Amino acid sequence: MTLNGSPWMSRGVVLQAFVRPLAALQADSSQSGVLNARNNFGSTELAAIHNYQADTIRFQIGQPALDPASPLYDSGYLAQVVSAIKTARQAGFVVMIMMQDEAISGETSPHPLPTAETQSDWDLLAAQFGTDRGVVFELYNEPNLPETTANWQLWLNGGTVSGQTTASIGMQSLITHLRSNGAQNVFVLDGLQLAGTLNGLPTVTDPLNRLVYAVHPYQHGSADESQWDQDFGIPSTKVPVWADEWSAPTGLTLGLGSLTSYQVAVDLVNYLRSHSISLCTGAFDVPRFVVQDIPGWTLTNYDNIAQNMQIDGSGTLVYNDFLANYSRALTLSDGLSN
Repeated sequence: MTLNGSPWMSRGVVLQAFVRPLAALQADSSQSGVLNARNNFGSTELAAIHNYQADTIRFQIGQPALDPASPLYDSGYLAQVVSAIKTARQAGFVVMIMMQDEAISGETSPHPLPTAETQSDWDLLAAQFGTDRGVVFELYNEPNLPETTANWQLWLNGGTVSGQTTASIGMQSLITHLRSNGAQNVFVLDGLQLAGTLNGLPTVTDPLNRLVYAVHPYQHGSADESQWDQDFGIPSTKVPVWADEWSAPTGLTLGLGSLTSYQVAVDLVNYLRSHSISLCTGAFDVPRFVVQDIPGWTLTNYDNIAQNMQIDGSGTLVYNDFLANYSRALTLSDGLSN
């Protein structure tokens, strides 16, 4: 990737604060953490992200709340999203807009691939940001199908997924549609298995040649590194790859789980660096992943992992990666607060 004509490796964080409309967050007590994130979005948080050495913010955006045909539609949501993105752009950040149709966005029947609803939502956002090259479109978060040749064809060309009644439109159709309507942005395409793999990736055509492919290389409680080459290392020698969501908290199945060593997390950030794969770490505005508190934004670390206290995370480790701008290999000491 390039930024303003120069080679660039993004240093990013995720924000969850705008994954649902404000009224929906206020009405649902289970969303108190995301509501707190929403209430603390602003100049102080953006300064904390700058201090984290990040230059990119990945906004999680809820697909159903933008769609008038959805029961979750909120007529004020688009304006909320647009305002937040413009605020981040004015603060100097590259912004990635990620389209999300999952439980976190309030969806009760998520579709595994993009649909006509996805396309109509992107039409709304492209009308606002389609000519801003500092805004990146992640077309559909974490396609939820196993990695098979048949599923890659569904991912590419669309069709009806087994067990679904709504047809997918396919990544190729979505790209062609957005380009025909004048969108100039880089498009990010997530791999299969919840963005777990790019193995078997088919050829995608873009008249502007502005495609990047995303993986989310979570550990899922395992120290096994044997699939990295196949899932994203080898693909990165052929196409641009972005690890645009990853963190490694202990005590969570998605992260390190019950592992009492974070060596695999150190190995992962070093592997990404050695393959020129940019990193966008996890949520900066809810606790556990990158920070311990909001407000405050105190970074998580691995100071207590030997005691298996299950409160540790990769915030400090990634900070040191970003601080060095990917210029050196990290060690275990980079994950500690002292």
